[in-house]
Amino acid sequence: MAQTDAFRSRTPSPARSTIFSKVRQVIDDIVPEAPLVRSFNKGLILLYVCLALLLGWLLLPLPELHSNGKFTSAVERVGLHNYFGNFEGFSECNIRAAELYAPPLKDHLGFHNSGTFCHDRKHLLRAMSEGGRVGFDAPYTSRDCNYRWFEVEEMCFILERFDGLVFIGDDTLQTIHNGLNILLRRDLALGSLDLASMDRNLQEQCRCNNQFIKQDCRQHYLVDSEKASQNDHSGSPYFCDRVRHAFLRTESAQPGLSTIENFKQIVPRAPRSQYRPIPIIHSLGPSSAPAEDAATSLGRFVELADDSGRNTPMLWIGPTAAGHIELKGRKGNQEIWNFDRKMTEVAQEHDVDALGMWNMTVQATSWDGMRFGEKVAVTQAMMVMNWLSRLESS
Repeated sequence: MAQTDAFRSRTPSPARSTIFSKVRQVIDDIVPEAPLVRSFNKGLILLYVCLALLLGWLLLPLPELHSNGKFTSAVERVGLHNYFGNFEGFSECNIRAAELYAPPLKDHLGFHNSGTFCHDRKHLLRAMSEGGRVGFDAPYTSRDCNYRWFEVEEMCFILERFDGLVFIGDDTLQTIHNGLNILLRRDLALGSLDLASMDRNLQEQCRCNNQFIKQDCRQHYLVDSEKASQNDHSGSPYFCDRVRHAFLRTESAQPGLSTIENFKQIVPRAPRSQYRPIPIIHSLGPSSAPAEDAATSLGRFVELADDSGRNTPMLWIGPTAAGHIELKGRKGNQEIWNFDRKMTEVAQEHDVDALGMWNMTVQATSWDGMRFGEKVAVTQAMMVMNWLSRLESS
């Protein structure tokens, strides 16, 4: 008996039942005992299961943020014409996702036949920077691989992987921050504005594209998401307000003291290992500062980010193209292009990602020869969101 007990103590316990063993037991129960019939029926059942899984993979609208390029973008699932359907100002502002974004085409089996989604951040940035339009004001298409158009709920999921988000730059970057606010507030009519600071009459004057055109409206841009969260009664609350994002203005080589203090509040000093990242997006155009000053500014914010001890991934955004309206004193496209190439090199030297906007705007409408409207702002914000989606969350 002692020998038997000793033998049992060294015998490993049976393996825990798995899903496959359970399926096999069910098959054993329903299949006749004859060996030949048993093997044939098992083969038929296995074939049926494989076919069902294949059909499910091809037909089901699986949501996916970081795919290998074989799944659809969110805007394909909800429909190009329905994407803005629950946004304030949908009918009035007359903006449709189909005017902004062209998803990859698919063949009759559902496979993409005109390129796939970009598989990593490096290729994504290059594809978005080097894309183009098939016609003036046509949807902007990235090169070689495709970026995504996220639903607002997906954008919230992306942002909540971080402890904050900060934009630092001039009017051109503020336009992108405006586009982000429009998307997160689901408000095409007034989404970029701090409505609590405006009377009803001014709000009526600033609807839709007037947010970007009228000077009286531009003075009321929302620069901090915390302020919008405090004024939900204004009618345009954030649908994901747990992550603060803010725009800090700078237009020179050295940021002002108030900009530095605000930066330190959003990116406080803390051990890198204890917190989630805080992405930093920086931009200055040649109309605000020459390339040498822009390079100095970028280097200064890299130092401030490093001093915080935080994980602070950074993105430099290049300038927009010159508009098609003649404007005295405006920088020409060749000068803008040279500035963009120079600053891309500077960003690489600082280990900062770079996203170009020249291709994105060279065939887009500009109302004053320098600045672009709501359609461009929203598209630019979605491109930035694609960069954020590819960052690590720790």
